[in-house]
Amino acid sequence: MPLTDEQRESIYRLRRRLPASVGLFDHLGSLKLNMRETSLNVVETYSGLNKTRSLELMHEIAKAGVATIGGGGGGVASYLAWSDNVDVREIGRDTNEPLR
Repeated sequence: MPLTDEQRESIYRLRRRLPASVGLFDHLGSLKLNMRETSLNVVETYSGLNKTRSLELMHEIAKAGVATIGGGGGGVASYLAWSDNVDVREIGRDTNEPLR
């Protein structure tokens, strides 16, 4: 199931507001396989943000309704658990331009 227009627009606005996020979304668009989870380490590496800012970015992505945040306690690293209907490659490829 493809992204809704609202989700697509939300991610597009996030890309515009936080330029560091573009590296992460470009990485997601270049994946060969659809991933179910993306770790905090991957977000840090491809966004270039520190751990705190990467967690903030993950929360912003979760607000768009395309993922939830898991882990983050008891020695378990935080991660984005992508929604069942979301193809992360689509998020990376199809959210770099506005709908209108």
